[in-house]
Order: sequence, then structure tokens, then C-alpha cells
Amino acid sequence: MVDVVIVGAGAAGLAAAAELRRAGTSTLILEASAAPGGRARTSTPTALAGAWLDEGGAWLHMAEHNPLVPMAQRAGFRLTEAFRGQSLMHIGDRRATAAEDAAYEAAEAQWMTIIDGAPDAPDTDLATAAGAFRHQNPWVPTIEAWHSSLIDAVDAPYLSLADFRLNQLDGQNLNPPHGLGRLLRDLLEDSAGPIRCNAPVRRIAWDGKMVRVETGTEVIEADAVIVTVSTGVLASGLIAFDPPLPAATQGAIANLPMGLLSKVVLRAAGEDRLGMKDGTMAFRMVPQFGDPLMSFIAWPRGADHVIGFVGGDPAWALAPDPRAAADFARAEWRALFGAQADRIFAADSFATDWGTDPFHLGAYSYARPGGAGARAALAEPVGERLFFAGEACRIDGMAGTVGGAVLDGRRAADLILQRGADDPV
Repeated sequence: MVDVVIVGAGAAGLAAAAELRRAGTSTLILEASAAPGGRARTSTPTALAGAWLDEGGAWLHMAEHNPLVPMAQRAGFRLTEAFRGQSLMHIGDRRATAAEDAAYEAAEAQWMTIIDGAPDAPDTDLATAAGAFRHQNPWVPTIEAWHSSLIDAVDAPYLSLADFRLNQLDGQNLNPPHGLGRLLRDLLEDSAGPIRCNAPVRRIAWDGKMVRVETGTEVIEADAVIVTVSTGVLASGLIAFDPPLPAATQGAIANLPMGLLSKVVLRAAGEDRLGMKDGTMAFRMVPQFGDPLMSFIAWPRGADHVIGFVGGDPAWALAPDPRAAADFARAEWRALFGAQADRIFAADSFATDWGTDPFHLGAYSYARPGGAGARAALAEPVGERLFFAGEACRIDGMAGTVGGAVLDGRRAADLILQRGADDPV
């Protein structure tokens, strides 16, 4: 028996536990996977010969409001500006001209103006919100794919306009020195207290005098439970709630499915870097809606690999087959830089598995058209003892980010602490 059980040892779970324990509340974190960190995972894939990789979250977005930034600075970590390299847009296999770059930027600015000026109600989808301009400008398929599929991890016809506008990341983006997943664990794991890994929760009975949280091997009783798993896991039914969740909570989960942003990493076999500077970003104009867009960051931090990003429906289509994902990345690289350009890469490769990982089932949440209020609804306590937390609950513009998950874990912890403070003596 503990005061609070926390389901999930990602950013929200670690932050919630640390906040509660600072106030003298006992906690236990139950984590289904083999290690803490959730979707902030820094690994050293065999294909990269020991180089580290952030498989999920990689940047400290909105640094001015990100709680991990002051924590990292106090701990002595050196943070550097992200996205410092050159950005190369290609049309086919040639570099865009300066005039074409300017035309793209002008079209993007006009597209954003139209999106920002679209009516608030009804909450339509991002594609519809662009109106006639969507079919009048040849740059819009690329612009739309970039802002929806690559940034929000879902294609524009499925994305709530209101949610898109709410979650426009602004301000500075920073890089931690050895990976965001490693930074998260360095800053929060020790203060989060007991963490039991390889302990998937199967059932939560939440409507009694105590909550009962059941794994495959034990039952833990507590005064309250904070559930921080992804909305993909919540929607899957892998965790049974007894009694069933209220209709409002179930509706919120249904309106917050998981998008997918996948990374495919190709490692150089030798010294050839195709003349590109470290941190160069490259992408190719897509000629029509629905065509997949893949962007690359070449030689990040001077490393000997490139990271390809693909999101939305194309990412889901590739998710079951890492080899197909690698073949797709090589083909895109050839389309950018020429028929023999992928000769520089070794045969081995690495692709992230967020779409098939049963403990996550996606990268981060998005709201369906008409579902813009779902984040606030999911953040509402259920009864007196059941609380949800995570990036999916953020309504401050930081949904989908690790920093947002930390803030939301603290929010849920504060609700429990405030409840205790309000109880009559």
C-alpha cells in the first residue's frame, strides 16, 4: 500500500512522483517496459556503432516555458541551440533556386495567415481550413505535409484546426548534450522514487475507498492513481477500468488518437559526406497532396549518420517493416541527391518502432476535427481518486512535447496534494 500509484514512468510519471515525494507523499511507479523514460528514449543502436540517438523526443521545445531547461541549467548541463544547420529544399533532384526558396516562404506565410484567420467554429480539419488557396498554389502540398505530417504527426484532413493553432510551438528550441531521454532520467529518475519496470498494469478499480491497481502478478492499493500512459494505450483497452470510465473521459480519449512520427537512421560507411555541413536539413517538394514527405538531418552534432523523418499515414504504412522504412529512406535520399547518392551508407540501418510498440502505440497525440476540447476533458479528475496526466492533457501549447508532459505530471500531482490540503482535519 502506498499513497499514490503512478502508471507509466515517462516524463509525466517521473515528474508527478518527484512532486509528490517532495511533499512527503509515498509513491510507486509501475512501468510496462524495461526502463523509465517513456517516449523520451536515448539509445545506442547497434547500427550506429555506439553513437547515441534520441528515438523519440529530442529537443527542448519552447525553452522559455520548458521546465526541463532551468532544471538542466541548475544541474550544470550545457544546452545548445537546435536547428543551426542549413536548410536545403530540392525540386526533384536539384537544389531549389533562391527565387524558388523565396516563393515557398511567401506561400507558407500566406498559408499561415489563412489558417490563423479561419473561423473558430465549427472546428474543421486543417486541410479544409486552407480554403481555395489549398488548390491554387503549387507549394501548398509541401507546406501542408510539413506542418501536419512532420510536425503534428498526422495528415491534415484528420487534424483539428483548433488543436493545430493551439499547439504552434514558438520560442527557442535547445539541445541537451547527450540526448533528451538521458537528460530526463538524469534530472528526475532519482527523485521519482521506486519504479517497478516490466510491470504492465492490467486493471484499475477506482471507485471505492481505495484504488486497486492490478498487474499480472500483484495488486497494489493506494489512495489515488495517476495514469500517464499514451492515449493509444488507453484506447486499446489494454488497461481495464472498473467501473468503466465515464462517457466524457471515453469521448476525450477517442478524440485524441496517436499520431506517428518515425525516424530512419542511415550510417555512413566511410568519410564521404557529399559535401554537406553538419546539421544540414534537406527535404524535397512534394507535387501533390498525399505524397509522402521525408526530411533529413545530415550529420547531426558531427555524427556519421543521417536521420530521416516521416510522419502521418506514410509512417503508419512503413511501421510494421523496418527494412521497408530503410528502403524508403534510401530512395528518398537518392531522389534528393542523385541515383548513386546512397552509396555512402552502410548496409545496416535503424528505424524507430513507436507505431508497433505495444506500450506506446504511436508518437504523440492529436485532436480530431471537432475534438479540440478533448485535452481539457481528459485532464479532469475522474471521481476522487483517478487522475490522467501527460502531453495529451496540455492546453498551453505544449501538447506533444516532453516538457509539456513534465508540466502535466506536476499538474496532476498538485491536484492530489491540494485535495489532501482541502480535506477537513
